[in-house]
Amino acid sequence: MATKINPKLLHISSNTIRQLIISAFGMAVPFLVIHFSQKEIWGAFVSILLYTLFTVQIINWGNKEYLLRLFSLLPNKIKKNYSGILYTRLPFVFLFSAGSMFFFPLPYTFYIFIWILGRYFNHSTEALVVYEKKFNASISIECIGFLIFLLPFYVLKNDFGIYSLLVSYSFYQFVRGLLYFLLFKKYLSVKNMKMDFSYFKTALPFFLLSVLGFFTSKIDVYLVDYFENKTVIANYQIINSLLVFAMSLAAFIYAPFTKNIYRNNETVILKIQRKLQLLGLLLVPCALAVIYLIVHYYLRLRLSFWFYGIAFLYIYPSFSYGIKIVELFKIYKEKSVIKILLVGAVVNAVVSTILLYLNHGMTGALLGAAIAQIIILLITDKTTLFR
Repeated sequence: MATKINPKLLHISSNTIRQLIISAFGMAVPFLVIHFSQKEIWGAFVSILLYTLFTVQIINWGNKEYLLRLFSLLPNKIKKNYSGILYTRLPFVFLFSAGSMFFFPLPYTFYIFIWILGRYFNHSTEALVVYEKKFNASISIECIGFLIFLLPFYVLKNDFGIYSLLVSYSFYQFVRGLLYFLLFKKYLSVKNMKMDFSYFKTALPFFLLSVLGFFTSKIDVYLVDYFENKTVIANYQIINSLLVFAMSLAAFIYAPFTKNIYRNNETVILKIQRKLQLLGLLLVPCALAVIYLIVHYYLRLRLSFWFYGIAFLYIYPSFSYGIKIVELFKIYKEKSVIKILLVGAVVNAVVSTILLYLNHGMTGALLGAAIAQIIILLITDKTTLFR
């Protein structure tokens, strides 16, 4: 007798696999570059990567979370809202593409433009992927896009420089974005493509949550890019990506059960939180062991036990405060979350800047980020305790 699988469980599994694949492909890129070229090439490329990451945060303007709420409230106006917000954000694509001319060589501009355009298409449809549960289609698109990205490595393996990397990576992002855009082309309504400047004010809380979360986890990488040489930049960007992925394991675990967190009482939520904290004590050391092997044998770095101790303090708090953040959303305390993330971003920026200026290098940058995570945990504890 065939066993029926719960469709909801299938969707949760597919979405988790999708997120893992996206993260894995993102982390694979620098390893491929270093393997076929050298660390300095990736270190030079990180500056362009950081520019596009920042611009995408601005261009997105919290559209995913905002659209998901609109789709739920107004399911009969999905085309109108999707098309209008898509068009309203489009000028930012051209603005930041043109702005890249002030930071990078002129021949890079076109490729940065198609890179940003691809990310714009990708993130514009993210809400539709979740709302329509097109997780399997998304997995296919991610695999196709990455296979296209791998081709230049084989063709140009004997002569792979920063320009070759920019061209191949830009087309990779553009193809990904275009495939997502075509997947949801039925939702595009030309007559509803009108500028709506009120969107920027209405979606501002979603934008602030997104951009502050981004800076809380990435501001130390921007500072390393400013203070250090290309080799150190390459090493730290890769290590940061691995650590952020380890942090995200907590979200992968509790995200599928967010609705249950919203529905249950405080006693049940506290039990879930304690189980996640205990699980973190097991998972974080395992993750750090894997990161150690990658750093030691692939990046060929001999980092101290002190560095990995700081890394533990950087990762582990997310296993404690993640559910508390969901709790704050449950009681409509988005402003409290914005304040918490703002404090985290400022602490990370200030402490990391001081330690990098004093020549403490990667350890100093990571210590600044870890202190920020601990402070976020303490503030979140206080906020949920006295809500």
